[in-house]
Amino acid sequence: MADPTNATMTTNYSQEEINQSLEALGPKMQIFLIVLYSMTAMMALAGNATVIVVLLLGKRSSRELRIFLINLALSDVCMALFSIPFTYTDFMLGRWIFHPGFCPFVQFMQHVSVVASVYTLMAIGVDR
Repeated sequence: MADPTNATMTTNYSQEEINQSLEALGPKMQIFLIVLYSMTAMMALAGNATVIVVLLLGKRSSRELRIFLINLALSDVCMALFSIPFTYTDFMLGRWIFHPGFCPFVQFMQHVSVVASVYTLMAIGVDR
């Protein structure tokens, strides 16, 4: 339980509680979720890579709109690379299994990709 005098709320789980919560999912559900998240990440990467190639090679849309859409696709690629796999691994295992110095970088990239998406969509709206 968090200290009531502390402004931020933190929750500490024991390893036993984490293992019990993961066991509650069952092996079939765990495999289903692994496949689902893996497919989501792969489809996001493939789809956005396709969008980038089409927009780079195509000439039907205006140059400004193409630049905005390529930027939006690149931010989605960053989200697929730095959010889906690491967040899911952290959720499934209940702890960070990667190098401790990599955690701040992953969080930074998650924030950068969200901010880039939001500001790109705002710029498209202002441009229109």
